[in-house]
Amino acid sequence: MSTPQRTFHRPKTRYRIFYILSIMALAVLFCLSFGIIYTLIVTPPESPGTLMRMVYLIMIAGFLILAAQALLILKRVMAVMDCDAATAGEMTERLEQLAILDDLTKAYNRGKFETVTTRELGNVRRYGHTLSGIMFDVDDFKTINETHGYTTGDKLLANLAYYVNSKLRTNDYLFRWRGGKFIILTPHTDIDKATLVAEKLRQIVSHKLFGGTIRLSISLGVAQASAKDTTDTFMHQLQTALTGAKNAGKNTVTVIGNGTLSSL
Repeated sequence: MSTPQRTFHRPKTRYRIFYILSIMALAVLFCLSFGIIYTLIVTPPESPGTLMRMVYLIMIAGFLILAAQALLILKRVMAVMDCDAATAGEMTERLEQLAILDDLTKAYNRGKFETVTTRELGNVRRYGHTLSGIMFDVDDFKTINETHGYTTGDKLLANLAYYVNSKLRTNDYLFRWRGGKFIILTPHTDIDKATLVAEKLRQIVSHKLFGGTIRLSISLGVAQASAKDTTDTFMHQLQTALTGAKNAGKNTVTVIGNGTLSSL
């Protein structure tokens, strides 16, 4: 996680110019006022009223300049506070995202999976909504790491997650489970449509070169949740389906329904 950089708010050029000019104006007014008062004390004129009026006018002008400075300072303070509030909001949003995203792939993490699955299973029970899931795993990911290095393997997973996520609907969810395993939740989707999605993903991933040089395949398991399912039982179905895809020779889609497995 990168360390947030502190933002320094520097006054704009026109504000600096105003400060300088206002200070100079106050200095001139002070000198004039001092000169008039000195004259009244040392060589008092016969009719000092005119000089006193000038002193009063100078004082009023000085107060107006000070008031303008105060308003400008207040405006700058409010602008800085607004900017800080916006920055704090952005940082809060960023922290919230970090709490639900996998650091490497930027897919949702396992904690978010628990939250979303619990909610969607509740919709299945209460409203009769359909919910299907797809669990997929990069085939021979250990060999990819050993051949190309773990840094390349990490980049491959990040690129794969981004690529798969770009092919999903806006109301679908992509989660990283562990290693090269991912889970897709597809609300309002029955098992037949989810199977079509899985097969499409299998094909497009197998035809893409990642990093310009690495071609990979994925095995996918598909299951549909029932009203009796909990998060654990639904996960067990997905893992069983994925294991079936691996046992069927990898780079395939296996569907579990009524406790039986079938591969495409």
